[in-house]
Amino acid sequence: MEQRIGLEEVFCPPEDKLVAQIVFVHGLFGHRRKTWTSQMSTSNTEREGAEDNGSEGVFWPRLLPAVLPGAQILTWGYDADVSRFLGSSGQNTVHQHATNLLSDLADSRQDGPKVPIIFVCHSLGGIVVKDALTQSIATEGTRLKEIAPAAYGVIFLGTPHRGSKSASLGRYAYNITLAATKRPNLKLLRALERNSEVLDRVTDAFNQMLLKQEIRLYSFREEQETRKYLVFNTMVACTSLFRSGRDAS
Repeated sequence: MEQRIGLEEVFCPPEDKLVAQIVFVHGLFGHRRKTWTSQMSTSNTEREGAEDNGSEGVFWPRLLPAVLPGAQILTWGYDADVSRFLGSSGQNTVHQHATNLLSDLADSRQDGPKVPIIFVCHSLGGIVVKDALTQSIATEGTRLKEIAPAAYGVIFLGTPHRGSKSASLGRYAYNITLAATKRPNLKLLRALERNSEVLDRVTDAFNQMLLKQEIRLYSFREEQETRKYLVFNTMVACTSLFRSGRDAS
């Protein structure tokens, strides 16, 4: 069975050369490898990142060691399928996914150097990372406390910081999955809606954290609409990053 949950190490330099961790976190319907895999290019450099199993895609995080030889490259997966035709979806909340991310990162750093962390997040993954960092800074007396101070930067790719009217379209999938006697995870969709209580909580807590700790933030929005099962619109980013108006650049 294909493994898609938890941390996967893509590359790690020798310990005496290690200077940073780069952690990729996918979004809705994402996968810790497929989300970051592009179509095959004719470029010789990109072919070096092609999947070993002979697929037609280029898993581009594998290309990073050529330009960032001192960075450990990790990709993290969680169940964000929301609606699944071949089985019931996981029922974890954003908060629970964030806690799992924190725990997995803490485990990965337990015996190694405490180097800075750079997160690369797509869509819902950005909300999960923000929640994980605010959980970390609020934690006392456990190893989870060490993650937030190590956060050097976060790159948000199409993250709906203020929510998305598109997320509510996904509720139509509820009838589809009911007909197939499956259980959709509407908790994740509700978390992405505008005026979501979850987004308000995560955003407010993250803004408060940024008053105490400097983290470099970069935000990019999607310009082209993509769909999943015809009802889930994934063009969910807003141009403004936070409700407070904090500039990401």
